[in-house]
Amino acid sequence: MDTTRVPRQVLLTWQDIADAASGLDVDMRELLLELVHEKGTASTTSVTTAEGPWYVRAVRVRGHIGVGEHPVNLDLTPTTGLTVVTARNGTGKTSIADGCRHNLSGGAKRSYQVLAENVHYRERDVVVTLTNGTREIEILCGPDEVVRWRDPDGELSTPPAEWSEAFERYMPVLLYPEMSQVIQDPSNLHAFLKDALELAALEDLQARLKAIREAGTAAQRTVDAAHKAALNGVTKVGHQELAALLRSHGGVADDGALEQIRLLSAGLPDTTPPPLSLPELWMVDEQRRTTAIAALTELARIRESTATDTRPMLDALRRLLRADDPATAHNRDHDVCPVCQAGGRDWVKLATEEMNRLSLSSKALRNAERAASAALEQAAACFPPALTASLRQALAHHADPTCNLRIKQWDRLTLNRGGLTTAELSPAGLGALLDECADLAEWYGPIREDLFAQRDDAIAAQAAVRVHVESWIDTLSQERPTLARLVVAERLHRKVDGWLRTAREDIFEPIGEEVIELWSILNSDADLKLTEIALTGGTQRRRGVTLGLADGDVALPTGKNSSAVLSTGQRNALSLATYLPRATQQKSPFGFLILDDPIHAFDTWRVRYLAAHLLKLAERFQVVVFTHDDRLWRELRGLGARPAHVRMDRRGDRNPQVRVTNITSPGNQMLADLQKILGEESGPSAIGTPEAQTAMTLAMCRQALDTEVVTQIEILGRRTQLPEAKIVADLKRARKTRDQIELLNDYAQLAQLRPVRIGPYEPTIQALNGGSHGRVPAGELKEWVRHTRKIIKAVQAIGG
Repeated sequence: MDTTRVPRQVLLTWQDIADAASGLDVDMRELLLELVHEKGTASTTSVTTAEGPWYVRAVRVRGHIGVGEHPVNLDLTPTTGLTVVTARNGTGKTSIADGCRHNLSGGAKRSYQVLAENVHYRERDVVVTLTNGTREIEILCGPDEVVRWRDPDGELSTPPAEWSEAFERYMPVLLYPEMSQVIQDPSNLHAFLKDALELAALEDLQARLKAIREAGTAAQRTVDAAHKAALNGVTKVGHQELAALLRSHGGVADDGALEQIRLLSAGLPDTTPPPLSLPELWMVDEQRRTTAIAALTELARIRESTATDTRPMLDALRRLLRADDPATAHNRDHDVCPVCQAGGRDWVKLATEEMNRLSLSSKALRNAERAASAALEQAAACFPPALTASLRQALAHHADPTCNLRIKQWDRLTLNRGGLTTAELSPAGLGALLDECADLAEWYGPIREDLFAQRDDAIAAQAAVRVHVESWIDTLSQERPTLARLVVAERLHRKVDGWLRTAREDIFEPIGEEVIELWSILNSDADLKLTEIALTGGTQRRRGVTLGLADGDVALPTGKNSSAVLSTGQRNALSLATYLPRATQQKSPFGFLILDDPIHAFDTWRVRYLAAHLLKLAERFQVVVFTHDDRLWRELRGLGARPAHVRMDRRGDRNPQVRVTNITSPGNQMLADLQKILGEESGPSAIGTPEAQTAMTLAMCRQALDTEVVTQIEILGRRTQLPEAKIVADLKRARKTRDQIELLNDYAQLAQLRPVRIGPYEPTIQALNGGSHGRVPAGELKEWVRHTRKIIKAVQAIGG
C-alpha cells in the first residue's frame, strides 16, 4: 500500500486565501474575495521584523520589582552563544528577566501576578538595547509601565504592532511564573502551542466571517420576532387559514407566500370585543377589622353584665320617685316602703341610687350598640361588591377550575354584607367573614388582571394584526440580503474551519516532532516516553493537547488527565520541550532566547541533558539563562564548554545595590582588577612601596592562574566523568601551582587532549610561587601580568 503523504494546501497569507477562492462555489467565492479585498493582500511584515535576527546588547533595570535606586547594568555579547547569569534567590535576576519581557513584548499583559513597582524607589527605568549588527534600537519603560521605542535619531514611538505580534507568537523570553502554569496544569500546553502557529490571516478571516454570521443571526432574530408577533395576533383574532399559512412558511417566506398572506390579512375584521364590567378590587383594612371586632367584643361584655329587665325596673322606680304622685306622697313623707310597707328604711335614697345605677347601665349598652353598628358599617367596605353579570359570565368560562366555588362564596359574602347587624353577629363570626373576604380578594386580583389582559390582547390583536403582518413583511424585506449572506457565511465558515485545521496540523507537525525529540533528550534515563503530541478540539473552542505516553513498551491511557502521571520535574521538562520548538522557529525575527530558572525541579541528569541542548541551541541563538542553581554552570563545564558566566550579588543593607560581574574567565577578571589597581598606584599618587606593589602583583597573578587551572581541572574531571570525591581529593593534594598544572595535564591526557607545555612558563611559575613565600624577584610588574595571561590562555586552550 502506498503510504506517501499527499501534500495539502496550507493557506497562511491573504494572497493564499485569494488564490484558493477560485475553487469555491460562486456565492462563497464572491464573499471571500470581498473580504480579501477589504483586508488587502499586501505584506504586513515591517522593516523591524524583516531586519532580524535581533540580539540583545544590553539591559538596564532600575526601580523595577526588586531592583531599587541603584541600576543594574547587564552587558551581553550581541551574537550567538550562551550566557549564564547566576545569583542567589532574592538578588534580582527575575526582576531583570521580567523587565526584558515587558519591554520586548511591547508591554503585553503578564499572565502572572507581579508588583512591578519597587517599594523603595518608584522611578522605574528599564532599557533594553537591541542590535542586528547594523541598526540599534532602544526599548524603554518608565514609571507608567508604558513601553516606547527610541530610534537612533532619538525619536520615541509606540512599538510596532507586528513586533508585539511576533513576540506573542515566538515568545523569546520565558519566565518561570509562565512556565509554572504549565508545570502545575499541563492542559495549559495548548496556549503555549497554538500561539506559536502562524494562523493570523485565517483567524482574521474567521473573525470577519463571525461578524457576518452574528449580523445574520441578529437579523434572523429580528425577523422571527416580527413573524411571531404577526402569528400571535392572527391566532387571537381566530383567522385559522391565515394562521396556518404563517406557520407553514415560517419567518422567511418567499414572495408568492407573502402576496397570499397580504390578501388574507386585508380581510381581517375591525370590530372589538364588548367592554368588561368588572368590580373594583377591595381589600380588608386591618384597622377597620380591629375596630369592628373590638366593638362587638365590648358590646357582648356589656350585654352580659346588664340585666334583661332593666327598662321595666327603671320605669317603675321613676314612677315611685315622682314628686307629684299623690299615691306615693304619704310613703315618702313617713318613710314607708311602698313594697313591704315597713318604715324607717330610707327607701327613697335606696330607690334613687338603684334608679341611677340602672340608668347608667342602660346608657352604656346603647352607646356600645351604636359603636358596634358604626364599626360594622365601616367593615362592610371590606366585603366584595355585588357580582356583576359580565363578571359572572366571564368567570363561568374561565380556565380556573375553582371559579364555580368562588362564585358561590362571592354571593354568600355579598348577602352577609347586607345583614351585618349587632343582634346576631359575634366577634368570631365577623373575623371569619373578613378572612373569607381577604381570601376572595387575593384570588380575584390576578383573575381580574388576566381578564383585562385577555381583552386588551384581543383588542390589540384585532386592531393591529394587519400592522404586525405588514411590519413582519417589511422587516423580512430589509433583512433578506443579510440573511442571504448568513447562509453563504455559514458555508464559508465551515470551509475556513477546514483550512484552519489543515494549517494547524501541518504547521504543528514539525513542532510536535521537535517536542517529542526534546522530551527524549531531557528524559534520556527515564522509562516514561512521549510517543505523540497533538492539538485537539475545535479551532475556536474546547482546545486541548493530547499526549501519548508509554511506560517502556506499555502505552498509558490517553485523555485530558494523562499528564497526571508526570512528576514535577517531568512536567517542567514537558513545558520546556513545548516552549523551545515554539521559540526557535526559523521564521522568528528574534536571535535570542532569555530563560528564567529553566532547571526547576530537575535532577542532576536532567540538568546535564538540558545543558547539552542549550549548548546546541547557542550555535544558532543568543541564549541567556538566569538561574540560582550552580548545577547548570557545573554541567556546562563538565561538557567541556566555557560559555559566558555573569554573577550577580546584592550588597548593602539599607540601600542595597546589585553588582554584576563577568566571571567567564575568573583568572582574567582578577588580572583586569590588578591592572586597574596598578594603574591607580603609578606615579606620584602611589601609596604602597615598590616592594609591596611587586608582592601584591605576584600574589594576585598566582591567584588568577590557580583559579583558572582549578576551573579547568574541574571541567576536565567532569568531562571524563570522574567521581566528585576524587576531583576534590586530587585538588587537595595539589597545593602548589606547578602541582596543579601537572594535575591538569594528567586530566588532559585522560581526556585525550594535548597538555600544557610548562617549560616556556617555568620562570613565571617560579616567580609566582616565590612571591607568595616572601621571595620577591626582580622584574617589571606588567611583564608578570602579561606572562600570567599567556599561561591562562594556554590553560583555557586545553578544552578547545
